[in-house]
Amino acid sequence: MSRNSRVRDRGYISGKPVIVAPTYDEVLVNYLVVAGGGGGAVNSAGGGGAGGLRSTVTASGGSPETVESPLELKSDTSYTVTVGAGGAGATGATSSGQTASGVVGQNSVFHNITSLGGGFGGAYTGNGGNGGSGGSKNGTGTANQGFNASTLDYGGGGGAGSIGLAPTGSLPTSGAGGSGGSGIAVSITGSSVTYAGGGGGAGDGRGTTGGVGGSGGGGSGSASSANGGNGTTNLGGGGGAAAFTSSTQGNGGAGGSGVVILRYSNLFALNVGAGLAYSTQAVSDDKVTTFTGGSGSVSFSLVPVTTGDYESIATVLVGSAGASSITFSNIPQTYKHLQIRFNYSTNNISDNTHIRFNDDTSANYSWHELYGQNGTNVLSGNYGGTLVTGAKFGYVGTTSAGFTGVGTSDILDYTNTNKIKVARHLVGTTTNSAVGTTSYILLRSVAWHNTSAITSITIYFTAGLITQNSHFALYGIKG
Repeated sequence: MSRNSRVRDRGYISGKPVIVAPTYDEVLVNYLVVAGGGGGAVNSAGGGGAGGLRSTVTASGGSPETVESPLELKSDTSYTVTVGAGGAGATGATSSGQTASGVVGQNSVFHNITSLGGGFGGAYTGNGGNGGSGGSKNGTGTANQGFNASTLDYGGGGGAGSIGLAPTGSLPTSGAGGSGGSGIAVSITGSSVTYAGGGGGAGDGRGTTGGVGGSGGGGSGSASSANGGNGTTNLGGGGGAAAFTSSTQGNGGAGGSGVVILRYSNLFALNVGAGLAYSTQAVSDDKVTTFTGGSGSVSFSLVPVTTGDYESIATVLVGSAGASSITFSNIPQTYKHLQIRFNYSTNNISDNTHIRFNDDTSANYSWHELYGQNGTNVLSGNYGGTLVTGAKFGYVGTTSAGFTGVGTSDILDYTNTNKIKVARHLVGTTTNSAVGTTSYILLRSVAWHNTSAITSITIYFTAGLITQNSHFALYGIKG
C-alpha cells in the first residue's frame, strides 16, 4: 500500500549488501485520523455527533466521502500526532425538567491533517453542536469528515457515513429516539473496521425507547432514568442521549476517543516520542502503527537491511489504562528466528508473566529454569514436568507493586513445521522493595508441543495488569 520514494539504491561492498547513504529520503504515508465523538445530552435530548474521519484508504467521512491523498514526508523530521478524547456526556440533571447539553469531542491530528471533534448533543428544544459530524439537533458536520445530525428533538447524531435519523412514532408518548448516523468501514490495518458512528437520541420515560447508536461505535440513547450509552473507545463514536422521566433522568453518554493509524513501507522505522500510546504491526510489505491516546511527535528513519540483521516487526507500548495481555499477530513467515525485547511491570505483587503461541490455551507447554538470587546466592533449577496451559516467560514480584523486569526472548525456527517450538528467555528482575537484597537473573527454556508455524504470540500476567510504559518489541532474525 504505502511505498517509499526517492530512496537511493542499495549497493554491495566485498559481496556484502550495504545501504548507500541517501542525499534525502521521503516516505509515503497512508493515514486514518478519527477525532473524539461528542457527548450526549440529557432530557428528551439529542445524541452526540461522531468524530470527524479523514482517510487515504477506502473512504473519508461526510459528503462526498473522497479518499484523500497519502502524505509524502521527509525522514528524520518531526511530525505531530494527537489522539482526540471523547466529549463528556451531560450530567447534573437531577429532576424532571432540567436539561443539559453534552461536550464537544476533541480534535485528532497527524501533521497537517486535522479531524474535528464530534458536535455535542443538544438538550430539549436546544440545538446540538457543529463538528466533524453534527450533534442532534441541527448540528452540522464537516465536508469529507462527517454528516449532519437530525433536525428534531430526540434525534440521532450524525455519523461519518450518514446523517442522524429523526425519532420514530409520536414522542414523547410512543415510538423511539432517532438512531445515530452510520460510520465508515476502513481497511487501513488490513482488516475492515467501522469507525465514527453517531450517538442515538433519547427516548422518554412514558413508554418509548432510546435510539440505536450508529455502526462504528455510536452509543445508544436511553429510556427511563438510564444513562445514555458511551461511544466506543478508539472508534470516535458519539455518545447516546439520556431520557426524561417524571422524577429523574440519567446522564448523557460520553463520546468515544478517536484514533490515528499510519501505514508506511517496512523499509522505514517510526520513532515515537513521549506522550503517545501506540502499537505497530507488520502487514504485507508495510508497517501499521496505531495510536490510541495522548499527544507527541514522531519521525521516520530509513532502516538499513542486511542478511543476518534484526528487523523490527512490531512494537507495543502499554498506555495509562494498562493491559491484561499483549499480542503480536499476523507474524511474517519470512525469518529464521524471532526475538522479543521487553521491559515491563505489573500492578500485582509476585506475578509471573506467561507466553502462549497461536492462541493455544490447551495444556501443550513445558518449561524449566535456572536462576541466580542475589540475596542468598542460590543457583537452582526447576522443571515443569506436567504440561501446562501457558509457559513461564518472565517474573516481576515485589513487596510493593511496580518494579520492572527486563530481558530478551529468542524463539527458534518458528516457521519449521517438522519440530516442536522452543524458546529461551533471559530475564533480570528485583522482587523486593529493598533493591539488591532479592534480585534475580533467570534463564528459562520453553517448549510448545506443537509443530505448527508460529503466527501469533501472546504475553500475559496470571493476575495483575501489565502497567503503563511497559514496552515489548518483536524482531525477525534472517538466517
